[in-house]
Amino acid sequence: MSLAQQQHSRGRLGRRPQSQGEQMVSEMPENPGYVAAEARVFASYALSPTIHMLALPRLRLRVVEVGVGEPVVFLHGFGHCTAHWAPLVSRLSGMRSLMLDAPGHSAADAVDFNDVDLRAWYKDMLTSCLDALGIEQARVIGHSQGAMQALWLAVDAPNRVRSVVAIGTPAVAFGAQLDAMRFLARPAIGPLLFWLRMPPPAYRNILAGTMGPAAVRAYPDLVHTTYLATHRAGYPKTVSSYLREMFRGADAEPRRYALSDAELRRLNQPALVLWGEDDTHFQPIEGAKARAALLPHSRFELVCGGHEPWLYDLDACASLIAAFQVGHAG
Repeated sequence: MSLAQQQHSRGRLGRRPQSQGEQMVSEMPENPGYVAAEARVFASYALSPTIHMLALPRLRLRVVEVGVGEPVVFLHGFGHCTAHWAPLVSRLSGMRSLMLDAPGHSAADAVDFNDVDLRAWYKDMLTSCLDALGIEQARVIGHSQGAMQALWLAVDAPNRVRSVVAIGTPAVAFGAQLDAMRFLARPAIGPLLFWLRMPPPAYRNILAGTMGPAAVRAYPDLVHTTYLATHRAGYPKTVSSYLREMFRGADAEPRRYALSDAELRRLNQPALVLWGEDDTHFQPIEGAKARAALLPHSRFELVCGGHEPWLYDLDACASLIAAFQVGHAG
């Protein structure tokens, strides 16, 4: 189906008291306006998610679950939310889709990432999530920053990841520069800019940079839900400090967060890279294709649309992912 056919921060990591082991809890999440808006988005696709609150050692994390079958973990990009996965998971059958809130987004705890090794932090956090959910191994689907985190996990905890789908530019994992985002990582100005309450037309223009202008027009409820997910206490410091550490690592020698040739060749799980033909702002397609070619068991698929291509051609993206999962079943 084409697009035309669709229409309070908890402070620095480690300061929150640790739980006695990882456990599922039944507390109501914060940010109730977002939670209600998210439920309406999922309901518009005839989906009724189950919500889990995981008390991990260093933060409380919300997981949105849909479907029954093999576990598949979904990691959204920064500045987005779990509701962005609703159109896609509505087309993926035979899966236990587990969509995680990113730190500081939606109803997850905020984190101060200053001086935190992002790659090690995400390995610990994601493996703790799997442990808390009773999952030994899962498939992982990530978008944007979430795609980078999925690739990191496949390299750093290979026994926990069965396969990887990376959608859109995976932040700096394939060597993208992302220079246009550096001002958001500045200690004073970054959090301030993230915290500014802007008029709806200005916010839509900003979100169009990742969703795409046509998708912003076609999905007004998703735009509103994303606004509620990101305009909350703790989001500005979480994202700005994350970007600051990401750029610090990207500029280091050796680079800490871009995957080296050797690491890409070591990623032995089946991997599907989905790239929108208009997703050229952060990294040239040929450069991304060359990096993906180093993955031993990978496919690179160019699809219509931009950085979030399933909002442009849902049928094509869902069909490619479903065929990939079936082709690597068992």
